[in-house]
Amino acid sequence: MEHVRNTVRRLPTWERVRQAVLHRRSRAVGSLLTGTAATAAISLVSVAVTARALGPASYGILALILTLGQASERLLSFQSWQPLIRYGATLNAEADRADLRSLFKFGLLLDLAGGATAWAAASILSLAAHWVTGLPLRMAGLALIYMTSLLFTVNGVSTAIFRLYGHFHTMARIQIANALVRLALVIIAISYGAGLRGFVILWAITQIQGSLTNFAAACVILRTKARITGLLRAPVRGISDRFPGLWRFTWGANAALTLSSSVQQIDTLIVGWLASPASAGLYHIAKRVSRVIQQVGSQVEAVIYPELSRMAAQGQRKALVRVVLQTEILLAIYGAACVAALLLTGERLLSWTAGPAFAAAAPLLTVQVFAVSLGISGAASRAALLALGKQPAVMRTVMMATAGFYLAAPPLVTVIGAMGANIAHVVFAAIWLTGLSLSLRRTLRHWPAPREGALAVAGQR
Repeated sequence: MEHVRNTVRRLPTWERVRQAVLHRRSRAVGSLLTGTAATAAISLVSVAVTARALGPASYGILALILTLGQASERLLSFQSWQPLIRYGATLNAEADRADLRSLFKFGLLLDLAGGATAWAAASILSLAAHWVTGLPLRMAGLALIYMTSLLFTVNGVSTAIFRLYGHFHTMARIQIANALVRLALVIIAISYGAGLRGFVILWAITQIQGSLTNFAAACVILRTKARITGLLRAPVRGISDRFPGLWRFTWGANAALTLSSSVQQIDTLIVGWLASPASAGLYHIAKRVSRVIQQVGSQVEAVIYPELSRMAAQGQRKALVRVVLQTEILLAIYGAACVAALLLTGERLLSWTAGPAFAAAAPLLTVQVFAVSLGISGAASRAALLALGKQPAVMRTVMMATAGFYLAAPPLVTVIGAMGANIAHVVFAAIWLTGLSLSLRRTLRHWPAPREGALAVAGQR
């Protein structure tokens, strides 16, 4: 051990800084991946137990209700964590405390406005489904119950605080705790013979509990680490003057994420509409498993995005390229390993967890995981483009990929069922990965060379 310490002391200053950055990033990624893996495992148990209790048809209805709520939230909320990290990462924690306070309140207001808009839209769509498509009023009522959870969606500002102040371990622990609470309530519901209505209420309660727990923990971090209090009293008038381009970035980032999220959320509704609720249930089970891999990409992006934003602000071109390449190579290897594992064990995994009735979703799962693996391989490129202020390039790529999905999905689902939606996801991911890679390469070609000593300055900060 002493030999290792002496070796590190003899390293050049830049190399020590680089290793320190890599160590912090590795610890952050490790915390998030550990939390994500544990949360995913617990969540899959909850989903599997629920699917066994309800059966494919009733679980398909639950999946459609949850998907409608989640789609409304993802499509209409502002995803405030993106502008908060983009602008907050460039501020000094001590000198700019007042600006940070206003910025976080701005994010909180965005979350509340987005949640209210999502609740209104989802509620109207639930009622419209009754009057237009003949959906039983009981089903529409169950949907309205779940949609109330959207009013409590304040995850954007919480996520930004966790990531900006490096509390990835706290985020991981809260994720695990929330998943355990849901699993415990699922077991209680089954023991009391709860039906579809009981599980809808359970999912709504745990959704609200998870959002409020995240926000409470984020407020504690603000008070103890950043010494920021009185968030609700912070002034937000003239915030666009203090942060030039804030609204443009917010709207642009939200539009890009809305388009990409629509593909991930509306697909289940397309399958349920063009195929059947039972097919939607099988498809949703496959998506829940593949979401584990997708979350890994999101969590890794969460770690590197603040770091890339600082590098972009300081002109650290070589460091930024190195982080992007390292991250995307690791994600590609991880995705390939997951596809190979599911080719061998997918059917047995689903039969053992969700039950034999869901084993037919194994081919859906394999293709879905392949599409997700392609998609997460571009996570670092997307983060780098946003950090470099090239949001229009991300938007163009999202538009092309989304158009490819929607052109492919309806005819494919009509002809071959739920598998058609998975193939459409492969189309989306291929366009997504190609577009991001080409845009980043073009951006870096015209980006100024890194300034001397920038990496050392970043390490001191």
